[in-house]
Amino acid sequence: MSRGGERLFRAEALAHHEGSGDELGDVIRFEPKWSRIAASVVGLGVLAFFLFIALIGVDDYASGPIVIRVEGRRMVTASTMTSVEAVLVQPGARVEANQELLRLKSDEEKSEVARAEKDFDNQMLRILRDPNDQMAKEALATLRAKRDMARNAVDARVVRAPVTGLVSDIRVVVGQHVNMGDVLLAVTAPGEAKISAIAMVPANFRPMLQHGSKMRFELEGFKFDYTDVEVEEVSAEAIGSREVQRLLGQDKGDSVAIDTGAHVLVTAKIPTASFSSEGQNYAFFDGLTGNAEIRVRREPILVMLVPALRSLVPQ
Repeated sequence: MSRGGERLFRAEALAHHEGSGDELGDVIRFEPKWSRIAASVVGLGVLAFFLFIALIGVDDYASGPIVIRVEGRRMVTASTMTSVEAVLVQPGARVEANQELLRLKSDEEKSEVARAEKDFDNQMLRILRDPNDQMAKEALATLRAKRDMARNAVDARVVRAPVTGLVSDIRVVVGQHVNMGDVLLAVTAPGEAKISAIAMVPANFRPMLQHGSKMRFELEGFKFDYTDVEVEEVSAEAIGSREVQRLLGQDKGDSVAIDTGAHVLVTAKIPTASFSSEGQNYAFFDGLTGNAEIRVRREPILVMLVPALRSLVPQ
């Protein structure tokens, strides 16, 4: 090899190359041991991945708003149309049967009592002057009945506890006008209270809901403080949002926001009368609201990725 009579490579380099007898070296050298280790690691990783997606399941939940109901309460109502004069107890207070809870305004009744007692006392004076006055004695009997009736009318404006128990609800304040039949407050006797959570979930979950399903709920204002209960009853039919509000009752129907569409009512019994939040115990009160989740099924990740496998996996 030359160019213009000159050698392209030095003579020493050519002699060394011709005398060595070595072939060209490998471009990249592979160690068989490490290649086998790498292949094993990749294989185990793939196997672990498939085992993970085949065995590990993901829960599917039916969720919706809830309202707490306390049954077994004795509702105390107004016997006439008037206004509230005084509230003598606080929510949660323990009261004895026949104890005064609040007083309704009774100015006219009190005036009638004062007139009846004055007439009765005057008639008594006439009898004391003339014990043989038969007409005065007959009039006294009539005035006594009138006085007792006036006193009973005043006493009827005093609202008393129907049973020994706890005041669980007070719905009026001093000066508030009430009509006959309006609920004033409630008293719950020991052992009679039955506390439950009623959840309203979309109707498409109805085939998967059953007695014994797990429900978890949190109350508004107590985020991440969960209470776990078991489903006790599921409504047999799907109903609209208006019917849900009607079933909850006039006093609770508008306390929860319900989406349009069909729903089912899911009832779970709460075994305790209180719950804990940040180390403090709080009582369940009628009308508390929150959100609930009910586990309806668990599917492996593989089935979620390949839905065609659902028929092969036992539910």
